[in-house]
Amino acid sequence: MTKLVCPDCRHENEAERIYCHNCGSRLDRSAVKKEIIATEESAEVTQRRLKSMFSPTRGRTKSIAVKALKVILGACCLAALIQMLLPPDPSPETKSSSLTPMISMDLLSALQARNPARLTYSSEDVNAYLMAALKRKDSPAKEGFFPIQRLHAQFDEGTCSLHMARSFVGLTISEGATYGVDINNGTIVASCESGYVGRMPIQPQLMRGLNFMFHRVWETLDRERKQIAKLAGLEFHPNSVTLIVVR
Repeated sequence: MTKLVCPDCRHENEAERIYCHNCGSRLDRSAVKKEIIATEESAEVTQRRLKSMFSPTRGRTKSIAVKALKVILGACCLAALIQMLLPPDPSPETKSSSLTPMISMDLLSALQARNPARLTYSSEDVNAYLMAALKRKDSPAKEGFFPIQRLHAQFDEGTCSLHMARSFVGLTISEGATYGVDINNGTIVASCESGYVGRMPIQPQLMRGLNFMFHRVWETLDRERKQIAKLAGLEFHPNSVTLIVVR
């Protein structure tokens, strides 16, 4: 508390005094009154703050908000899961073929000859070859908890799309991505342009990080990938692909 200074003798008196302890003059208590009022107001503010902190209504509101947020997040996750489990519409189909083209043997012969050559295959030829590769006894596509049931390639101008169907505890999960593919100094360079899981579209940047989904496909087609890496180039056109052996 503020000490009271006597205006006559300048003696410091206790805050509760009315007259000076030294000379008996009346003291000015206006400063003490202001301090008491300020202290009372501060106590009221503290009391209101503590009351609001321990208010049961405040805790209930916070609990309701947290529960509502959990419900919203859970609903979003469930909706995303349902979208991923639904098959894409329309689902690409692989047409059956009585004769499977020997694409790997054609590539091997062309590379050994080293003559300028252009090998062109339709999408039906490529898909028939892919399905035959998946059905091989030593195919890595059959391994693991998510064996590949179907693989479908789709060609457009400058791009190649791969569509894949996996099996998981009786469910079929569809995945796919669209790539721009080139060959640079013996290396296949693929740039992802779009992707999806089920009916949920995936951003290209995120799809690049999910490339591991196709690792069984790349293992199954490891021989063909090595052969394609030795080519001079690739050309994708609607429903066909051209392999350029030597320019």
